[in-house]
Amino acid sequence: MRNIVLRIRFFACPAEHPLLPMRPLLRNTISLSFAVCAFSLAAQTRPAAAPLPDPMQLLQRAIANEKKMAAEQERYECRVTDQLIQTDKNGNVKKTTTEVDDQFFVNGVPIEHTLSKNGKSLSASAMKKEDQRVMKETVKYSNQSAAQKRTNQQNQQVQDFLQAMMLTDGRRVLQNGRSVLEYDIVPNPRFQPHTLNQHIATVLKGTASFDERSGEMIDLNVRSVADIKLGGGLLANLHKGFWVHIHNHAEPDGVWLTDLAEGSGDARAALFFHPYFRFKETTDGCHLYSATAQQVGQAKPVK
Repeated sequence: MRNIVLRIRFFACPAEHPLLPMRPLLRNTISLSFAVCAFSLAAQTRPAAAPLPDPMQLLQRAIANEKKMAAEQERYECRVTDQLIQTDKNGNVKKTTTEVDDQFFVNGVPIEHTLSKNGKSLSASAMKKEDQRVMKETVKYSNQSAAQKRTNQQNQQVQDFLQAMMLTDGRRVLQNGRSVLEYDIVPNPRFQPHTLNQHIATVLKGTASFDERSGEMIDLNVRSVADIKLGGGLLANLHKGFWVHIHNHAEPDGVWLTDLAEGSGDARAALFFHPYFRFKETTDGCHLYSATAQQVGQAKPVK
């Protein structure tokens, strides 16, 4: 599935930082947005009195729409601002980290080019390394096989969530003259989780809304209602109250992009103590762009 750029990137964490081992846990939690989006992406405009679409029946058409949207996203470049706030258990701020990136897509895979950290532009040497990293990522995902592998991993996350959760109590409302579908998100009581994604999905409750005409997700708001302990708590803990909110919007040409991802909670991975944190990622300044390239001389492999 297309990556809608809902990643919580611990962009300033050194190798020994206690947040670093939480990356897989939190990134997998955000993958919920793929699953919810997949439920309804293929919805078509219906009269107000028509029955609500069955999310499961729409899944296959949703995947096809996702692939189409991935290609359309590649025409956009956006500015992304990430903020991570570490707090104590009482909510007092201990540390704030901010990063600003330019973001673009290659074969549906988002690539971020860091511009500044904590309000300071990268040094010349740091920018050179960042340019090399971005070029390496661009070349890598320009290969259809590599991009497909990444997409397959995302699709598996979607499947994990789809099996573990349900959309219930659907309703149709009008917002700004558009038909919007709203659902409650609840765990599937008959499902036995096996993967980390599935364990996370079994404790999430919240709401999701979708633009009925396009089938795109507008808003996702979920919170964990119980603790998760993997390996008796030795592998990972995600504590009750972990919260994620995601909002998407449509560009004038109909392409949907994420403009807000935020959340809070506390968690622990492996033997690291669990920090309390809040995060917020805003995306704006999106614009259409086109580029052409001409090779001069013999190409050299990127190491």
